[in-house]
Amino acid sequence: MAIRQIRHLERLLDITYFKENGLSCVVRTMCYSPVTEFVAMHDHEFSELVVVASGHLKHIHAGGTTKLRQGDFFVVHPGKRHGYAELVKGTTVYNLLYHAKEPPLELMNDCAFANALFPDDNATCSSEVLGRVPRREMPHLLSLVKAIRREEDTDRPSRHISCATLFKAVLIEFSRWANDSEASSLSMIQKEIYFIATNLGRKIVLEDLCAVSGRSASSINRLFHKTVGKSPIDYVISQRLVKAEELLADKEMSLEKVAEQTGFCSASHLSHMLHAKQIRQV
Repeated sequence: MAIRQIRHLERLLDITYFKENGLSCVVRTMCYSPVTEFVAMHDHEFSELVVVASGHLKHIHAGGTTKLRQGDFFVVHPGKRHGYAELVKGTTVYNLLYHAKEPPLELMNDCAFANALFPDDNATCSSEVLGRVPRREMPHLLSLVKAIRREEDTDRPSRHISCATLFKAVLIEFSRWANDSEASSLSMIQKEIYFIATNLGRKIVLEDLCAVSGRSASSINRLFHKTVGKSPIDYVISQRLVKAEELLADKEMSLEKVAEQTGFCSASHLSHMLHAKQIRQV
């Protein structure tokens, strides 16, 4: 998404970025160009989480003009016309494109930050800054964002799962700096959440989470119940089931292999848990 590529577009189409790749998020970069210092007004069919990695610029939207500097992040939803002006040399902006009707994080459904990213009604959405990433934290955040971009460029069958996991990690990181007290409670368990997301294929016990975070078992239990509404172990099981359903949707893996990769002791155990989940949802 270089500036010269989108300058004259009025609408960025979903099919251009998500056609046949099956990904929950893709990444594009917008940088200062010597030939132009603005991006004309446009909109898109997808949602876009934007973070200013370096430099500064102005964001033009329905609510007016917002001055942006390094670390600022905000979201733009489908049909919201916007543009940019006064990009300075050295400005780099990362755009994470995703679908707001497909929220990847159950644990974020009730916080204001999640509501901004995954709203029930686009008509009420604002394009104002949601928060600011501290300078010292930017390298870590960008390493996750760039990892999504690398996965997008591969042809591995499991790349959509890797992208979804990385996108979850990115959202957890952003939630730490959102102007939202509820989101800040999520940030308190972001190390545990990331550990769980990246270790679903192995046995996970409460002691593992204590080692990762340095907290006591009682403290972790209390934070999980407060933030996600369930115990750490119940959360692990829910995430195993989510990943299992993603793998089974591809129809490329046997139930036995899916059970192995998602930490279930057997295919019959996985089948039983999936059936129980379906009953609860009825």
